[in-house]
Amino acid sequence: MKRTRRIQAAFLTAMLAASSMTVLAEETSKLADGDVTLTIFCDFQSGARAYYTDLGDNPVVQKIEEETGINLEFIHAPAGDDGSYFQQLLASGELPDLMFTNLFQTNYPGGVEGAIEDGILYDVTELVEEHATNFWALCEQSEDPEIEKKIRGDQGKIIKFGSIFLPETNNNKIFNGLIVRQDWLDKYGLEAPVTIDDYTNVLRVFKENGVEYPLALCQFEQSQFYANNPIASAFDVTINDFNVDEEGNIHYSRTEDGYKEFLEVLKGWADEGLIDTGMVSRTIDDSLKLFESGQAGMCFAHTYNVKMATVAGPAVDPEFKLTSLVHPRVNEDDELHLSKITSSINSQSWQVSAMCEDPELAVKFVDYLMDPDTLLMSAWGTNEGVETYVVNEEGVREFSDFVVNNPDGLDYDTVRDLYMCEPFQIKYDNTMEASQYSLEECHQSWDAWMTANDMDHVLPVNLTLTVDESKEVTQIKTKLANYSDEMVYNFIFGGEDLETGWDGFVEQLKDLGSERAEEIYKAAYDRYQARGEE
Repeated sequence: MKRTRRIQAAFLTAMLAASSMTVLAEETSKLADGDVTLTIFCDFQSGARAYYTDLGDNPVVQKIEEETGINLEFIHAPAGDDGSYFQQLLASGELPDLMFTNLFQTNYPGGVEGAIEDGILYDVTELVEEHATNFWALCEQSEDPEIEKKIRGDQGKIIKFGSIFLPETNNNKIFNGLIVRQDWLDKYGLEAPVTIDDYTNVLRVFKENGVEYPLALCQFEQSQFYANNPIASAFDVTINDFNVDEEGNIHYSRTEDGYKEFLEVLKGWADEGLIDTGMVSRTIDDSLKLFESGQAGMCFAHTYNVKMATVAGPAVDPEFKLTSLVHPRVNEDDELHLSKITSSINSQSWQVSAMCEDPELAVKFVDYLMDPDTLLMSAWGTNEGVETYVVNEEGVREFSDFVVNNPDGLDYDTVRDLYMCEPFQIKYDNTMEASQYSLEECHQSWDAWMTANDMDHVLPVNLTLTVDESKEVTQIKTKLANYSDEMVYNFIFGGEDLETGWDGFVEQLKDLGSERAEEIYKAAYDRYQARGEE
């Protein structure tokens, strides 16, 4: 695959800088002599909160301090924080040296570039191009032809330094979709549904045979649900967002004719009792509990949920068997374009604050976290003091008995939170991820959900709005949601008549600014497409 010239140039610069170092190989990770402290704002695993004061108590972090010669101090948001702590942190004016978060991209007006202009963040572009050897290696390894568009903003600044890189197992996969009771399909002589009509038939048969919730849908506000747009994507619309067409034009889905067709399907299912009003407050986890308990025949799930359900379901019903379904479509050979496909460059990134006294050291430290040995340690633990992993006869790492059958009775997730360091894991380890998703049912979910399904009509997650654009779009989207969220449910469950009320609904959305928001996103989309052009 062709590599961009800018990536090659930056990679070569960083490699030359690394090769000119005169320190001994075994000392190359030393960045200081124990006389420097970096403060860091990042996640703190829930399982560790009951045992550690902060991430600094983690043995991986302590080993990193030893190897780098840097003292690390941590700032964490409280458990259950909704993002308010981050806003308070910015307002305080007392910023840590480093911040690993997605909140600059998702919540800050103008994103990372806006924060740089406001004097909140340091522009690390030159430092990353000069010193970040491991980062550029990961960019090269990703073989992503649009990597430059994803790591740089509209002004050419590097805005995604140290995002979460994905290994082969996880990359370019769709991780969410619909699952069904395969044993019930077999029992009633049904084929796995593909088209909307197929789905309707299966749900009717479930209903006729006493299934309480033929399809246990969740509320539209669930992020994984609206990111993957099951059912809605059959009509080339998103559940509650803007999308782009083949010509690069932007549309607010709830004003499109396809959205009315989507609502007509759900209204028909609601009228027949195939979906229920409980969906308006139901989470994905709630739906899964109904599915695993035998109350629901179909629900929305993540590949990891598929894995867990293969254990939870048979505990209730020994005949339990599930399968993942292709996203429903109008015609069997239709191609869909609105599901989220995982990508190495996502909303998470490391940022150096403008208050950092030594931004070069901060950049070098983050790049150290991307060293292959450090990545392994973050994923598997230090293996010092307690054995967290072993190497099997095939030479493959596996978690030790201490992790999977903890002698102190700690559950698996808590042990991982205590002895591994997920907040520092800038690239997931492929061996570990492959073992997490080794079940045939997990692989089948990817095959099903990716069938004739891509994200060509999804707005690029890495496009950015200016400060003024961000403020205006936020105001418009708030008004659109406040009006349309409830109206959509009313259309489905009969509170509003879809046939007589649709045109007025669309006009009201336009009056609230949907067309203006389309213009703003169009400008941002065009800037994104122009990134890297020389």
